[in-house]
Amino acid sequence: MKQIILTGSASGFGLKAVKTLALKGHTVYATMRNVNSANGATARELKDWAQVQNVKVEVVEMDVTSTASVNNAIAEIVKKSGGRIDVLINNAGLAYYGLGEALTIEQTEQIFQVNTLGPERTMKAVLPYMHAQKEGLIINITSVQSRNHIPSLSTYNASKAALDAASVGYHYELKSSGIDVVTIQPGAYQTTDITNKRIVGKNEEVEAKYGADALDFKRALMEYFVPTPESGDPQEVADAMLKLVEQPKGERPLWTIVGGGPMAEKFQEINQATREIVEFNIGILPQLFPAK
Repeated sequence: MKQIILTGSASGFGLKAVKTLALKGHTVYATMRNVNSANGATARELKDWAQVQNVKVEVVEMDVTSTASVNNAIAEIVKKSGGRIDVLINNAGLAYYGLGEALTIEQTEQIFQVNTLGPERTMKAVLPYMHAQKEGLIINITSVQSRNHIPSLSTYNASKAALDAASVGYHYELKSSGIDVVTIQPGAYQTTDITNKRIVGKNEEVEAKYGADALDFKRALMEYFVPTPESGDPQEVADAMLKLVEQPKGERPLWTIVGGGPMAEKFQEINQATREIVEFNIGILPQLFPAK
């Protein structure tokens, strides 16, 4: 059974994944911010659930926007795990919708801190342990929005596209070290993460300059993400995490699309084209510039 670190465990995909992985016998370090304040009730409920189910879940304080917090959390986890980290799942995320111009620079920085730089911090913190083990798995939760550049989600799309691109680089760089780096690209799941953990870009002075089409689309998009009984089940994403965790090393796909909707086949074609371009470059560049 594996020692698994999961960020963003307080709700949404993360909370479901903690339970899904723990019930399969894995030890899960469920990281989240504010375990003694805003997320205190969730942390207590998760600990109580683990005790009732007789599974191994440790709740650990971590703010992925803080290098010190990440390093402290990893140090705490390593003490509890006996020095081993088998899996890191970068799930913590921040949603945004609205006109790109209406978002402040500070809000844009916040989105990239959580969605892009947060995973960079955690990967750099766990990779020394994985190198020492000569194996490990990192799963980055990106989004089909890294391929589907829909209006009124421009900054969110960019943050997820950046993480997706970084994941591709890590995937090929670490392959010969025995470490798998892969992504899950979820579609549009109407989870509480989307409606509660979001930044709404709203600036009346800016919006007054826009035409009806842009504003009508933004309004429709906001309504779309309100959960309904017909919404897709986020458990599908948790199940995809479990499947990757339990697949053999070296056999895990670089991209896993979950709930991609009517454009899923097109997203897969983009992924395949990206793979072909990257692998062409990997094959040709050493020939063009041989070692001296």
